[in-house]
Amino acid sequence: MHLDLATLSLLGALQALLLAPLLLVATRAYTGRARTSLRIWGTVLVLQSLGWLLAALRGQISDWWSIVLANGVLIISYAETARALRLLLGVPQRRAWLAAIGLAAWLGIAWFGIVQPDYRTRVCIGAALVGCYLGMLLWPLRHALRPGGSAAQRVMLLVLAGAAVAWFLRLHELGTTPQAGLLQATPGNVVNMIYGTLEPVFASIGFLLMYNETAQAELRRLARTDPLTGTLNRLALDEEGRRLFSQDDALAAVMLDADHFKTINDRFGHAVGDRVLASLARGIAALLRPGDVLGRAGGEEFLVLLPRSDLAGAMALAESLRMHVTMMSLELDGQVQPISVSIGVAVRTADDRDVAALVRRADRALYEAKRAGRNRVVAADAPVA
Repeated sequence: MHLDLATLSLLGALQALLLAPLLLVATRAYTGRARTSLRIWGTVLVLQSLGWLLAALRGQISDWWSIVLANGVLIISYAETARALRLLLGVPQRRAWLAAIGLAAWLGIAWFGIVQPDYRTRVCIGAALVGCYLGMLLWPLRHALRPGGSAAQRVMLLVLAGAAVAWFLRLHELGTTPQAGLLQATPGNVVNMIYGTLEPVFASIGFLLMYNETAQAELRRLARTDPLTGTLNRLALDEEGRRLFSQDDALAAVMLDADHFKTINDRFGHAVGDRVLASLARGIAALLRPGDVLGRAGGEEFLVLLPRSDLAGAMALAESLRMHVTMMSLELDGQVQPISVSIGVAVRTADDRDVAALVRRADRALYEAKRAGRNRVVAADAPVA
């Protein structure tokens, strides 16, 4: 069966042109970097449509249009594809590198398309360009290959691997097939053209799957985060507490409460009080170790869970936190306002049946610190000095 590659190229152009507005309309409610990334991808589809349209007219229009301009448009689309995907993955876009690689490839293709026509050299330059861009895409996606890696990113890896295989077949064919043009139905050209026609659909599916995965992860994060302080909320604290309690016999709980916080609210207003809590959360987080868990237990109370910690270590950290907060005097409405915390500390014992029992003992120690005059650290079941 004979395949007319020009017609196939036109079909690919039409498909990309129809897919672009559908994708942009379907994702108009998206926000943040995902929206920007998908809008870039919509532009890519339009550029690919134009590029394949010009390529399909090779032999009917000037080589300046069908080779130089067509490849320039496609190169821009490939660069923007790399930028959109890197943006969605949250890694640096490397726009300067993308532009430099694309410009060098385009100048080479223009030279060997107009000045010194050489189809094989143009294919080699195109393959080198695609290889560079694929490398910039595959590297940030490599983590998806690890156990438990992103399923959506694995789909995108398959799409990119398909492009690599198609270009490899086309490049390999140069050494075994007499020199042919882009629209001659050699096996390598046929595979490359068919995949090039289908790739916009596959890549669009990959983009949407990756966005959905990112959105779901963000929703899970928001469901576990206290919106005021950015720390874990009570639900997440309970989950993390149960996890740590099941894994670690040397677990400590540190309960902190901002002293005289009601006075700050009454004097300066709740908006200022909220800023104080946010600053307090940042100050506490700055002194914690990797693996320590910080969350807002409620009101002006914070809970820190310390895995692999004995009483001496927990007390030392609690005292460091108390001193750090004391030195955090905040300027509120033009006035310097000192701030302090009372802290209760408890370490896991054989009598603690669950993490809630451990936290209750830390909470009782906090109450003792308040009763003893505030701005101090008290250990559970220890006499107050």
